[in-house]
Amino acid sequence: MLLSSATTSPCQSEKTAYTPSTMHSDDHVAPKARFGGSRQFTWYNFRICLLVSLGQLAFGYPASIIGTTMGQPSFLLYMRLVDPETFLPTGNASQLEGAMSAVFYAGSVCGALSSSFVMDRWGRKMSVVFCASISLFGGIFCCAAQNPPMFIVFRFFVGMGANAFVPVTGVYTSELAPPALRGFFGGLNGVLILVGYSLASYMGLAFFHAQNPVAQWRAPLGLALIFPTLMLLLLPIFPESPRWLLLQGRAEEAEKVVQRLHQSGPNDDFARSEFYQMRTQAEHDKNMPSSWKDLFMKPSYRRRAIIVILIGAFGQASGVIVINNFSPMIYQALGFDVEETLILLCGWITGGIFASLIGAWLMDKWGRRPMIILGFGGCCLCLVVATIMIALYASPVPDDPNRAGLGTAVAMLYLFIWIFAACLDNALVVYLPELFPNHIRAKGMSLGVASLCLTDLILLQVTPTAMRTIGWKFYLVFISVTAVAFVWACLTIRETKGLPLEEIALLFGEGNEVTVLSTNIHVDHDNHNLVVAESGDVDYSDKGLEKVHASHTKAESQPAKHVEG
Repeated sequence: MLLSSATTSPCQSEKTAYTPSTMHSDDHVAPKARFGGSRQFTWYNFRICLLVSLGQLAFGYPASIIGTTMGQPSFLLYMRLVDPETFLPTGNASQLEGAMSAVFYAGSVCGALSSSFVMDRWGRKMSVVFCASISLFGGIFCCAAQNPPMFIVFRFFVGMGANAFVPVTGVYTSELAPPALRGFFGGLNGVLILVGYSLASYMGLAFFHAQNPVAQWRAPLGLALIFPTLMLLLLPIFPESPRWLLLQGRAEEAEKVVQRLHQSGPNDDFARSEFYQMRTQAEHDKNMPSSWKDLFMKPSYRRRAIIVILIGAFGQASGVIVINNFSPMIYQALGFDVEETLILLCGWITGGIFASLIGAWLMDKWGRRPMIILGFGGCCLCLVVATIMIALYASPVPDDPNRAGLGTAVAMLYLFIWIFAACLDNALVVYLPELFPNHIRAKGMSLGVASLCLTDLILLQVTPTAMRTIGWKFYLVFISVTAVAFVWACLTIRETKGLPLEEIALLFGEGNEVTVLSTNIHVDHDNHNLVVAESGDVDYSDKGLEKVHASHTKAESQPAKHVEG
């Protein structure tokens, strides 16, 4: 039962109390949610977020397997991309190789954008079914491809289903994770993407030694069917997002999910406090406009949309997808044979897994802003050194190559993926869904992923031709873009570490859109009532941004605004 000491509704009263102009305090700082504290971690919540994140295997594996596939001589011969006698590329090989890589991301753009409709209409769980079904359809026929056109057509559907998993699992985990651990729980998505990449590399290397030349590339492609099937099998144990349930008016179901995530009873402080904030915010959000037009017409939404578009584009324009998909071409240009190239690719991507895991842990320690800035800056420096080494010692590779120079180039490519995986890859799946309110989060996340995919589409289409014509100079594009991204991140990125999703709007000057602050919610243990003070203390600040404060009033010294028994 909800009792009120005022005549206004919860949303109305809080919207009046918490505008940026009325928030001021100098004696208390609360950079993260106050409720819950160290009790925010539960093994059940962790397991659910981990299992949901397994959907990223269904993206990472098929996205990366094309790199080892195009490094298999049997695939090149079967698809007539090389002359069977001279093993030199055929006349249209560059265009076909580019299309085989790029069409995956053309499908990915469609998958990312369409997934937002499914998430909003039918929920996060049914979105997993959508992703898995398309992935299986495309994967079966891609594995059975008889010629380049058939491979390219069904590779489109593989990309559509696989990359739809990125926004779906990103939004899903962000809405299930507790505020203080959202960076780590959400960062598991980035870790699993790299695990998928790594598995693809190892399968490519393993089947390189298969006796059947067709099995060398069909078997690794067929293994991609395992991961969407696994997600369908796990679906019954996934809880629906409580935030989506609240937007649909299903409050009782949502409350049960929250209590189960926290492994608590109806009197648990954290579960009650968090659910109260979720519920009051959802009551406000479900009446807000949420169309694609609104995403770009409302200034604060538009600022966030621009941020996610640029993070997606800048991240991929660092060159990571080119290095991953065209590593056979890069390492062969450095003088390594086919087997050495596959081994180097396995080591390159495996190191990224451990870096991504460390980055996920640091996301809640250091914050999103320093990780993103470090990511762009570090990747830029690695590209500079690698490009210099390639220009000096591998353009072309001499008969007596400088092993130290080539080794330095490879080392920089390894360091590049470690930094990218720890900082930028995690930022995509953690930071992007955090920025948007409940009613438009799916569209915002999908927009960022679509931007990423569109950038990949362009890069992968032009890379084969660029690598064969201008060589190392192509890396200057990545250096320039990453340098610009570093400056942009320093000026633009806002810190979201530890904040409840319901309070992110404060960072964009929308205090009137936040119905209640976590700092105002506590449990009166004398009577076990949930007390929501009329005002509380909070100080959300970010470098280079206006500070947003809340007036500080002790609950003991004035009546509570709302009391829930």
